[in-house]
Amino acid sequence: MYVMTEEPIPNMTATDVKAYFSDKQTEKDLADAYAITHNKFWWVEDNEYDYEEGSPEHKTACAITDEWGTLMDEYKNKIFETLISEGITIPTTGQIKVLEPFMNRFGYIDCNGWWVKQEK
Repeated sequence: MYVMTEEPIPNMTATDVKAYFSDKQTEKDLADAYAITHNKFWWVEDNEYDYEEGSPEHKTACAITDEWGTLMDEYKNKIFETLISEGITIPTTGQIKVLEPFMNRFGYIDCNGWWVKQEK
């Protein structure tokens, strides 16, 4: 079992991450970008439940979650483009099954919904 105990990339916004990866074009960079945004998305998504729905704090938390979710989906779709070019069909559900081998290529494993880089 793996529990994320610290916020992933606490001092970076989705805009910062997008800028950082904008000139990085390898599949490894894509896997890194996806892992980072995926983990951050699920970390910040939980913040929505800390506030009363409709409150200014809730609206802010939702906006942050949406920003990370949009970027995460952008990287996921780029991975899917790569996989499709390799002849892999992307299912509408259970997409982790096609993401997992791609992420494994670059040292990531799925640990209870968190992408964790394995040390060599």
